[in-house]
Amino acid sequence: MTQKIDNLLCLPEANILDVYRIFNEAAALGLPVGIALVVDASGSLLGTITDGDIRKAITDRASLDLKAQQVMEPNPILFSIHDSLGDVVERLPNELAMRGRKSKKYLSKIVFVDSERRPQRVIEYHQIWEQRVASHRHVSVVGLGYVGLTLAATLAEAGFKVTGVDVDEFRLQELAAGRSYIHEVGLDELIREQFGKNLFVSGSIPIGSDVFIISVGTPVDRSTGEPLLQFIEKASEEIGAKLTQGALVILRSTIPIGTSRGVVVPILERVSGLRVGIDFHLSFAPERTAEGRALKELRSLPQVIGGYDRDSLEATVALFRDLTKTIIRVESLEAAEMVKLINNTFRDHIFGYANQMSKIAAKFNIDIEQVIHSANDGYPRDPVPLPSPGVGGPCLTKDPFIFAKVARDQALDPTLFMQSRATNESMHDHVLKQFEAGLERAGKKIEDCRVLLCGLAFKGEPETGDIRDSSSLAIARQLARKVKVLSVYDPVATAEEIALEGLTSAQLPGAFVGIDGVLFLNNHKSFEKIDTFSMVRSMAEYPVVFDGWRVFFKQDILATRPAVYVSLSLIETSLEVEN
Repeated sequence: MTQKIDNLLCLPEANILDVYRIFNEAAALGLPVGIALVVDASGSLLGTITDGDIRKAITDRASLDLKAQQVMEPNPILFSIHDSLGDVVERLPNELAMRGRKSKKYLSKIVFVDSERRPQRVIEYHQIWEQRVASHRHVSVVGLGYVGLTLAATLAEAGFKVTGVDVDEFRLQELAAGRSYIHEVGLDELIREQFGKNLFVSGSIPIGSDVFIISVGTPVDRSTGEPLLQFIEKASEEIGAKLTQGALVILRSTIPIGTSRGVVVPILERVSGLRVGIDFHLSFAPERTAEGRALKELRSLPQVIGGYDRDSLEATVALFRDLTKTIIRVESLEAAEMVKLINNTFRDHIFGYANQMSKIAAKFNIDIEQVIHSANDGYPRDPVPLPSPGVGGPCLTKDPFIFAKVARDQALDPTLFMQSRATNESMHDHVLKQFEAGLERAGKKIEDCRVLLCGLAFKGEPETGDIRDSSSLAIARQLARKVKVLSVYDPVATAEEIALEGLTSAQLPGAFVGIDGVLFLNNHKSFEKIDTFSMVRSMAEYPVVFDGWRVFFKQDILATRPAVYVSLSLIETSLEVEN
């Protein structure tokens, strides 16, 4: 018996005050808090006492004058000091089932004794998870979109056995063939390396999983502004049917504050017959990676975790510690849910500010980028971001609606979130007005023009082929109804993806030949390598170049031949054209 364990021991005659003294001193000694071990004169264990045992005994007997032997649990679950952590994990559910017990004390503290039943060691249940991370876990990642697939592949690389679960047969077939259906640098190689080794896929959740990660989509109904949770609910139903005692459920999808506790927990408990915090763990760990950098950021960004309780939190910490060194513990599920919403809605808000400034500057033909650089130069506080042709993508276009719902549900004004979103979406019309004004300066009518749009994905840096909720796509749809001919080029998105949107894809540099105008709507680094002079010379007479991300030097465009340069707030020409 170690000297430290001695500090958790008491005799049967000890009173409740003595037991609470053990509880209070345990933390300072580095011992598990909230447990006392009742032993006889020879040191053999008679029973265990937790705070819950004391409360129950006081309530039942209506007395504070109780001894340890009157309060203790005389038949605790014990393990031999020679049992491995694997033995504990495998035997604990059966031990609970045999006793018909589901009290949290049997999951939170594990007591080891020697052959004489003398206490040798007490550990927290989460320590089992921490010490048996990669060798024991079978992780099921439910939902293999951008978030789920990159996480599943990274966990597999870290040594976990991972089953990616998705209902999309195309996705499963592509992965089985060693191919990724999303563009992420290094992902194809990682899938080929891990598939069949640590990474597997399935159309349903396999039996035997002990970690379940929910990473399904949470779209927003744009007609009502309401987030749609049916995919979260369905995933919870399916996980509940496979949930076992001691398992861990981690939510990764972006959801309204309170969804983990108010929606997911009731479904899991109803379907499984188990109780959260007693029979299984639950946490929320928001995904905050940027598309195009997900594999790197999964291992470098701090991981925020909020748990249903301390054991849930620490079990999740043990999992993610194998991916990233920096773990940020927050106080609750709701706090973790709020973190992701704060990150994205704040960015949408400040981008909305910059975009509104660009619209004001356009009224005076002021170069807003130069103005913002001047405002930021040498000023140590609150740098203003540069404007863009719009703020798109699957997160920033959705999360403000989710936060607005949270505000409305709490009888708070959602205007802040909705105004930023409205401003950013209004940039689609603003871009078209600027471009059409540039065409007019060149003596062209938009309905007679052949136009090329470059950069259909919602962002160019880091590169992605994701055109979901892309500002460029919204602008392309409007432009296609206005111009004579519209073609589209994207360095990453495939011709098949572009065709599915009813658009015609083109290739550079040939697509520049004979066109009246071109719009650059994302900042893919390949655009910087375009020969500006050759581009302008190959276009039709009086070419119009809309440079939404200031990729080019306007002087180069205007000096090559009579042309019009258009940005978000500025129109300049090298020749006034008679209209």
